[in-house]
Amino acid sequence: MVRLTMIYLLVIFLGISCNQNHSIINEKSSSDSSFVNDTSARMPILPELKSEEVHLTEKAFGSTIDLTGTPLNFKEIIKPSQLLVKNKYLVTKNARKDSLFMIFELPDLKCVSAFGVMGRGPDEFVYPPELVETEEDSILFYIYEINTEKIYKVNLKSLKPEYYLTLPKHNKGFDIKQIFFTNNKNAIYVSNTSKSKMIYTFNKDSLQQGKELLDLAIPGIKGSWTTYIGDFGVNMYYGRIAYAYKYFKRIRILDINSMTERHIVFDAEELTEGQNDIATLEPTNITHFWGMSPKKEAFWMLYSGRTPIDVQSANRNNNKYIFVEKYDWNGNPLKRYRLDDWGYFCIDNQNRTIYLASTASINSMLKYDIPEI
Repeated sequence: MVRLTMIYLLVIFLGISCNQNHSIINEKSSSDSSFVNDTSARMPILPELKSEEVHLTEKAFGSTIDLTGTPLNFKEIIKPSQLLVKNKYLVTKNARKDSLFMIFELPDLKCVSAFGVMGRGPDEFVYPPELVETEEDSILFYIYEINTEKIYKVNLKSLKPEYYLTLPKHNKGFDIKQIFFTNNKNAIYVSNTSKSKMIYTFNKDSLQQGKELLDLAIPGIKGSWTTYIGDFGVNMYYGRIAYAYKYFKRIRILDINSMTERHIVFDAEELTEGQNDIATLEPTNITHFWGMSPKKEAFWMLYSGRTPIDVQSANRNNNKYIFVEKYDWNGNPLKRYRLDDWGYFCIDNQNRTIYLASTASINSMLKYDIPEI
Protein backbone atom coordinates (compact mmCIF):
# COMPACT_ATOMS: atom_id res chain seq x y z
CA MET A 1 0.00 0.00 0.00
CA VAL A 2 2.92 2.33 0.78
CA ARG A 3 4.42 1.58 -2.61
CA LEU A 4 1.16 2.41 -4.40
CA THR A 5 0.87 5.66 -2.48
CA MET A 6 4.42 6.63 -3.49
CA ILE A 7 3.64 5.91 -7.14
CA TYR A 8 0.43 7.94 -6.93
CA LEU A 9 2.25 10.96 -5.48
CA LEU A 10 4.97 10.74 -8.11
CA VAL A 11 2.38 10.59 -10.90
CA ILE A 12 0.69 13.73 -9.55
CA PHE A 13 4.11 15.46 -9.26
CA LEU A 14 4.98 14.67 -12.85
CA GLY A 15 1.76 15.99 -14.33
CA ILE A 16 -0.98 13.75 -13.82
CA SER A 17 4.88 9.83 -23.49
CA CYS A 18 13.30 1.44 -37.55
CA ASN A 19 13.29 4.08 -40.22
CA GLN A 20 10.93 2.27 -42.59
CA ASN A 21 7.24 1.94 -43.21
CA HIS A 22 5.52 -1.05 -41.68
CA SER A 23 2.24 -2.73 -42.48
CA ILE A 24 -0.28 -3.49 -39.75
CA ILE A 25 -2.43 -6.61 -39.79
CA ASN A 26 -5.92 -5.71 -38.68
CA GLU A 27 -7.11 -8.48 -36.37
CA LYS A 28 -9.88 -6.35 -34.84
CA SER A 29 -13.52 -6.45 -35.79
CA SER A 30 -14.85 -3.50 -37.77
CA SER A 31 -17.85 -3.38 -35.43
CA ASP A 32 -16.18 -0.48 -33.62
CA SER A 33 -17.06 1.74 -36.58
CA SER A 34 -20.23 2.63 -34.69
CA PHE A 35 -18.06 4.96 -32.62
CA VAL A 36 -17.55 7.34 -35.55
CA ASN A 37 -19.83 10.36 -35.51
CA ASP A 38 -21.86 11.09 -38.65
CA THR A 39 -21.77 14.86 -38.31
CA SER A 40 -22.26 17.11 -41.31
CA ALA A 41 -20.11 19.95 -39.97
CA ARG A 42 -17.78 21.45 -42.52
CA MET A 43 -14.24 20.48 -41.68
CA PRO A 44 -10.90 20.41 -43.51
CA ILE A 45 -10.42 17.27 -45.59
CA LEU A 46 -8.06 14.83 -43.90
CA PRO A 47 -6.21 12.35 -46.16
CA GLU A 48 -6.55 8.63 -45.51
CA LEU A 49 -4.25 7.51 -42.71
CA LYS A 50 -1.22 5.59 -43.95
CA SER A 51 0.28 2.69 -42.02
CA GLU A 52 3.80 4.00 -41.47
CA GLU A 53 6.43 5.16 -39.03
CA VAL A 54 7.60 8.70 -39.72
CA HIS A 55 10.78 10.20 -38.22
CA LEU A 56 10.87 13.97 -37.77
CA THR A 57 12.78 16.78 -36.09
CA GLU A 58 11.44 20.01 -34.62
CA LYS A 59 12.15 21.67 -37.99
CA ALA A 60 8.89 20.11 -39.17
CA PHE A 61 7.00 22.88 -37.31
CA GLY A 62 8.82 25.74 -39.01
CA SER A 63 9.76 28.73 -36.89
CA THR A 64 8.69 28.68 -33.23
CA ILE A 65 6.36 31.59 -32.40
CA ASP A 66 6.96 33.37 -29.07
CA LEU A 67 3.82 34.40 -27.16
CA THR A 68 3.47 36.66 -24.12
CA GLY A 69 0.74 35.91 -21.63
CA THR A 70 -1.80 38.31 -20.16
CA PRO A 71 -2.61 37.62 -16.47
CA LEU A 72 -6.28 37.02 -15.65
CA ASN A 73 -7.97 38.26 -12.50
CA PHE A 74 -10.26 35.94 -10.55
CA LYS A 75 -12.24 36.89 -7.45
CA GLU A 76 -12.03 33.29 -6.28
CA ILE A 77 -8.88 31.47 -5.14
CA ILE A 78 -8.16 28.90 -7.83
CA LYS A 79 -5.36 26.36 -8.10
CA PRO A 80 -6.06 24.67 -11.44
CA SER A 81 -4.47 21.38 -12.47
CA GLN A 82 -6.91 20.79 -15.36
CA LEU A 83 -8.65 23.25 -17.69
CA LEU A 84 -11.45 23.00 -20.23
CA VAL A 85 -13.19 25.54 -22.45
CA LYS A 86 -16.57 24.55 -23.92
CA ASN A 87 -19.26 26.84 -25.27
CA LYS A 88 -19.10 29.99 -23.13
CA TYR A 89 -17.55 28.34 -20.07
CA LEU A 90 -14.07 27.94 -18.66
CA VAL A 91 -13.85 24.98 -16.27
CA THR A 92 -11.06 24.54 -13.72
CA LYS A 93 -10.21 21.48 -11.65
CA ASN A 94 -8.50 22.85 -8.57
CA ALA A 95 -5.92 21.49 -6.14
CA ARG A 96 -7.85 22.34 -3.00
CA LYS A 97 -10.05 20.58 -0.41
CA ASP A 98 -13.31 22.21 -1.49
CA SER A 99 -14.63 23.71 -4.71
CA LEU A 100 -12.62 21.13 -6.62
CA PHE A 101 -14.43 22.24 -9.77
CA MET A 102 -15.30 25.81 -10.70
CA ILE A 103 -17.20 26.96 -13.80
CA PHE A 104 -16.61 30.49 -15.08
CA GLU A 105 -18.57 32.35 -17.71
CA LEU A 106 -16.46 33.89 -20.47
CA PRO A 107 -15.29 36.55 -21.06
CA ASP A 108 -16.09 38.13 -17.66
CA LEU A 109 -14.77 35.19 -15.58
CA LYS A 110 -17.84 35.22 -13.37
CA CYS A 111 -18.02 32.04 -11.27
CA VAL A 112 -21.44 30.48 -11.94
CA SER A 113 -20.90 27.14 -10.19
CA ALA A 114 -18.47 25.54 -7.71
CA PHE A 115 -18.62 22.05 -6.19
CA GLY A 116 -16.61 19.02 -5.06
CA VAL A 117 -15.13 18.27 -1.62
CA MET A 118 -12.19 16.07 -0.63
CA GLY A 119 -13.01 13.63 2.16
CA ARG A 120 -14.46 10.24 3.03
CA GLY A 121 -18.07 11.25 3.56
CA PRO A 122 -21.05 10.76 1.20
CA ASP A 123 -20.49 12.34 -2.23
CA GLU A 124 -16.92 13.31 -1.27
CA PHE A 125 -13.78 12.38 -3.20
CA VAL A 126 -11.04 10.32 -1.55
CA TYR A 127 -8.54 11.05 -4.34
CA PRO A 128 -8.53 14.11 -6.63
CA PRO A 129 -11.10 13.40 -9.38
CA GLU A 130 -10.41 13.90 -13.09
CA LEU A 131 -12.17 16.23 -15.52
CA VAL A 132 -13.39 14.26 -18.56
CA GLU A 133 -14.22 15.82 -21.93
CA THR A 134 -17.10 14.88 -24.23
CA GLU A 135 -18.43 15.84 -27.65
CA GLU A 136 -22.05 15.75 -26.41
CA ASP A 137 -23.83 19.07 -26.85
CA SER A 138 -25.90 18.78 -23.66
CA ILE A 139 -23.03 17.81 -21.33
CA LEU A 140 -20.37 20.30 -20.25
CA PHE A 141 -18.04 17.64 -18.86
CA TYR A 142 -17.87 14.40 -16.89
CA ILE A 143 -16.04 13.68 -13.62
CA TYR A 144 -14.08 10.49 -13.02
CA GLU A 145 -13.67 9.43 -9.38
CA ILE A 146 -10.46 7.38 -9.26
CA ASN A 147 -11.05 5.46 -6.04
CA THR A 148 -14.52 4.13 -6.89
CA GLU A 149 -14.45 4.21 -10.73
CA LYS A 150 -17.64 6.28 -10.56
CA ILE A 151 -18.57 8.72 -13.33
CA TYR A 152 -20.60 11.90 -12.73
CA LYS A 153 -21.97 14.16 -15.45
CA VAL A 154 -22.37 17.93 -15.42
CA ASN A 155 -24.99 19.10 -17.90
CA LEU A 156 -25.18 22.58 -19.38
CA LYS A 157 -28.52 23.36 -17.77
CA SER A 158 -27.85 22.69 -14.09
CA LEU A 159 -24.04 23.04 -14.07
CA LYS A 160 -24.06 20.58 -11.17
CA PRO A 161 -22.77 16.97 -10.95
CA GLU A 162 -25.03 13.93 -10.84
CA TYR A 163 -24.02 10.26 -10.66
CA TYR A 164 -24.06 8.54 -14.04
CA LEU A 165 -22.35 5.11 -14.02
CA THR A 166 -19.44 3.03 -12.70
CA LEU A 167 -16.63 1.88 -15.00
CA PRO A 168 -15.24 -1.69 -14.97
CA LYS A 169 -11.99 -2.29 -13.08
CA HIS A 170 -9.40 -4.17 -15.15
CA ASN A 171 -6.81 -5.01 -12.52
CA LYS A 172 -6.24 -4.94 -8.78
CA GLY A 173 -3.31 -2.54 -8.95
CA PHE A 174 -2.99 1.20 -9.19
CA ASP A 175 -4.89 2.74 -12.09
CA ILE A 176 -5.91 6.18 -13.30
CA LYS A 177 -8.09 6.01 -16.39
CA GLN A 178 -8.06 8.67 -19.09
CA ILE A 179 -11.54 8.88 -20.58
CA PHE A 180 -13.39 10.50 -23.47
CA PHE A 181 -17.18 10.16 -23.80
CA THR A 182 -18.34 10.01 -27.42
CA ASN A 183 -22.04 10.04 -26.48
CA ASN A 184 -24.26 9.19 -23.50
CA LYS A 185 -23.61 5.45 -23.81
CA ASN A 186 -20.15 5.09 -25.34
CA ALA A 187 -16.69 6.05 -24.20
CA ILE A 188 -13.08 5.39 -25.13
CA TYR A 189 -10.54 5.22 -22.34
CA VAL A 190 -6.92 4.34 -21.51
CA SER A 191 -6.20 2.03 -18.56
CA ASN A 192 -3.17 0.28 -17.06
CA THR A 193 -2.24 -3.34 -17.72
CA SER A 194 0.54 -5.28 -15.97
CA LYS A 195 3.11 -4.44 -18.67
CA SER A 196 1.63 -1.55 -20.63
CA LYS A 197 -1.36 0.69 -21.17
CA MET A 198 -4.39 -0.28 -23.21
CA ILE A 199 -7.09 1.64 -25.06
CA TYR A 200 -10.58 0.26 -24.39
CA THR A 201 -14.00 0.95 -25.81
CA PHE A 202 -16.94 1.14 -23.40
CA ASN A 203 -20.66 0.68 -23.95
CA LYS A 204 -23.00 1.30 -21.04
CA ASP A 205 -25.54 -1.30 -22.17
CA SER A 206 -23.12 -4.06 -23.14
CA LEU A 207 -22.57 -7.04 -20.82
CA GLN A 208 -18.83 -6.84 -21.54
CA GLN A 209 -18.58 -3.12 -21.00
CA GLY A 210 -14.83 -2.67 -21.52
CA LYS A 211 -13.37 -4.14 -24.74
CA GLU A 212 -9.70 -3.98 -25.71
CA LEU A 213 -8.99 -1.77 -28.71
CA LEU A 214 -5.22 -1.12 -28.84
CA ASP A 215 -2.14 -1.99 -26.77
CA LEU A 216 -0.02 1.15 -26.32
CA ALA A 217 3.28 -0.66 -25.73
CA ILE A 218 6.02 0.54 -28.08
CA PRO A 219 7.40 -2.36 -30.14
CA GLY A 220 10.89 -3.32 -29.04
CA ILE A 221 10.74 -1.42 -25.72
CA LYS A 222 10.20 -3.34 -22.49
CA GLY A 223 8.46 -1.60 -19.64
CA SER A 224 5.36 -1.32 -17.47
CA TRP A 225 2.39 1.06 -17.34
CA THR A 226 4.66 3.87 -16.06
CA THR A 227 6.84 3.56 -19.19
CA TYR A 228 3.86 4.39 -21.38
CA ILE A 229 2.26 7.23 -19.41
CA GLY A 230 0.88 9.81 -21.82
CA ASP A 231 -2.09 11.83 -23.03
CA PHE A 232 -4.82 10.88 -25.45
CA GLY A 233 -7.57 12.53 -27.42
CA VAL A 234 -10.44 11.43 -29.65
CA ASN A 235 -11.97 12.97 -32.76
CA MET A 236 -15.17 11.24 -33.85
CA TYR A 237 -15.62 13.27 -37.04
CA TYR A 238 -12.34 12.01 -38.47
CA GLY A 239 -12.50 8.70 -36.61
CA ARG A 240 -9.12 9.23 -34.98
CA ILE A 241 -7.46 8.54 -31.64
CA ALA A 242 -4.17 10.28 -30.79
CA TYR A 243 -1.84 9.14 -28.01
CA ALA A 244 1.30 11.08 -27.03
CA TYR A 245 3.89 9.53 -24.69
CA LYS A 246 5.39 11.44 -21.76
CA TYR A 247 8.83 9.78 -21.79
CA PHE A 248 9.19 9.50 -25.57
CA LYS A 249 8.57 12.20 -28.15
CA ARG A 250 6.29 9.87 -30.02
CA ILE A 251 2.69 10.24 -31.15
CA ARG A 252 0.50 7.34 -32.17
CA ILE A 253 -2.51 7.91 -34.42
CA LEU A 254 -5.23 5.29 -34.86
CA ASP A 255 -7.99 5.21 -37.48
CA ILE A 256 -10.86 3.70 -35.49
CA ASN A 257 -12.61 2.28 -38.58
CA SER A 258 -9.71 0.58 -40.34
CA MET A 259 -7.46 0.11 -37.27
CA THR A 260 -4.63 1.64 -39.31
CA GLU A 261 -1.84 3.08 -37.18
CA ARG A 262 0.63 5.85 -37.89
CA HIS A 263 3.66 6.43 -35.63
CA ILE A 264 5.29 9.87 -35.50
CA VAL A 265 8.74 9.67 -33.89
CA PHE A 266 10.78 12.79 -33.19
CA ASP A 267 14.54 12.90 -32.81
CA ALA A 268 14.71 13.33 -29.01
CA GLU A 269 16.18 11.66 -25.92
CA GLU A 270 14.04 8.80 -24.63
CA LEU A 271 13.57 6.87 -21.41
CA THR A 272 16.23 4.31 -20.45
CA GLU A 273 14.89 0.77 -20.83
CA GLY A 274 14.43 -1.69 -18.00
CA GLN A 275 13.73 0.77 -15.17
CA ASN A 276 11.27 -0.06 -12.40
CA ASP A 277 8.23 2.13 -11.75
CA ILE A 278 9.90 4.32 -9.12
CA ALA A 279 12.97 4.92 -11.31
CA THR A 280 10.77 5.76 -14.32
CA LEU A 281 8.88 8.40 -12.34
CA GLU A 282 12.03 10.07 -11.00
CA PRO A 283 12.23 13.81 -11.84
CA THR A 284 15.70 13.25 -13.35
CA ASN A 285 14.14 11.71 -16.49
CA ILE A 286 13.38 13.91 -19.49
CA THR A 287 9.65 14.34 -20.01
CA HIS A 288 8.12 15.30 -23.34
CA PHE A 289 4.33 15.69 -23.59
CA TRP A 290 2.52 17.18 -20.59
CA GLY A 291 -1.07 17.49 -21.76
CA MET A 292 -3.42 17.44 -24.75
CA SER A 293 -6.25 19.73 -25.79
CA PRO A 294 -8.14 17.88 -28.55
CA LYS A 295 -10.22 20.06 -30.86
CA LYS A 296 -12.28 19.35 -33.98
CA GLU A 297 -9.80 20.42 -36.64
CA ALA A 298 -6.54 19.64 -34.77
CA PHE A 299 -5.10 18.56 -31.44
CA TRP A 300 -2.74 20.64 -29.33
CA MET A 301 0.06 19.35 -27.11
CA LEU A 302 1.87 20.89 -24.16
CA TYR A 303 5.57 20.07 -24.56
CA SER A 304 8.55 20.24 -22.19
CA GLY A 305 11.60 18.34 -23.51
CA ARG A 306 13.42 18.79 -20.17
CA THR A 307 13.66 17.04 -16.83
CA PRO A 308 11.35 18.30 -14.06
CA ILE A 309 14.47 19.22 -12.07
CA ASP A 310 15.76 21.38 -14.93
CA VAL A 311 12.33 22.98 -15.26
CA GLN A 312 12.20 23.86 -11.57
CA SER A 313 15.71 25.34 -11.71
CA ALA A 314 14.83 27.48 -14.73
CA ASN A 315 11.58 28.63 -13.11
CA ARG A 316 13.42 29.72 -9.96
CA ASN A 317 15.77 31.77 -12.15
CA ASN A 318 12.79 33.43 -13.86
CA ASN A 319 13.42 31.59 -17.11
CA LYS A 320 9.92 30.17 -17.33
CA TYR A 321 8.73 28.67 -20.60
CA ILE A 322 6.85 25.77 -22.11
CA PHE A 323 5.88 24.91 -25.67
CA VAL A 324 2.47 24.34 -27.25
CA GLU A 325 2.46 22.27 -30.43
CA LYS A 326 -0.39 21.93 -32.92
CA TYR A 327 -0.97 18.76 -35.01
CA ASP A 328 -3.59 17.68 -37.52
CA TRP A 329 -5.46 14.44 -36.79
CA ASN A 330 -3.01 12.44 -38.91
CA GLY A 331 -0.21 13.58 -36.59
CA ASN A 332 1.37 16.10 -38.96
CA PRO A 333 3.04 19.06 -37.18
CA LEU A 334 1.37 22.41 -37.96
CA LYS A 335 2.59 25.12 -35.53
CA ARG A 336 4.81 25.50 -32.46
CA TYR A 337 4.50 28.24 -29.85
CA ARG A 338 6.69 29.14 -26.87
CA LEU A 339 4.80 30.49 -23.85
CA ASP A 340 6.52 32.64 -21.22
CA ASP A 341 5.34 30.58 -18.22
CA TRP A 342 4.82 27.00 -17.08
CA GLY A 343 1.71 25.10 -16.07
CA TYR A 344 -1.41 23.33 -17.40
CA PHE A 345 -3.27 24.43 -20.52
CA CYS A 346 -6.30 24.26 -22.77
CA ILE A 347 -7.30 25.76 -26.10
CA ASP A 348 -10.29 28.02 -26.81
CA ASN A 349 -10.74 27.60 -30.57
CA GLN A 350 -13.62 30.03 -30.90
CA ASN A 351 -11.65 32.93 -29.43
CA ARG A 352 -8.21 31.78 -30.66
CA THR A 353 -6.86 31.69 -27.12
CA ILE A 354 -4.49 29.51 -25.11
CA TYR A 355 -5.25 29.40 -21.37
CA LEU A 356 -2.37 28.47 -19.08
CA ALA A 357 -2.80 27.73 -15.36
CA SER A 358 0.60 28.76 -14.02
CA THR A 359 2.41 26.65 -11.44
CA ALA A 360 5.52 28.83 -11.54
CA SER A 361 4.44 32.44 -10.98
CA ILE A 362 2.15 34.58 -8.84
CA ASN A 363 -0.44 34.59 -11.62
CA SER A 364 -2.96 31.76 -11.24
CA MET A 365 -3.84 31.90 -14.94
CA LEU A 366 -2.74 33.61 -18.12
CA LYS A 367 -4.18 33.81 -21.59
CA TYR A 368 -2.32 33.93 -24.88
CA ASP A 369 -3.78 35.22 -28.13
CA ILE A 370 -3.07 32.84 -31.01
CA PRO A 371 -1.89 34.93 -34.00
CA GLU A 372 -3.47 34.39 -37.41
CA ILE A 373 -0.36 33.35 -39.28
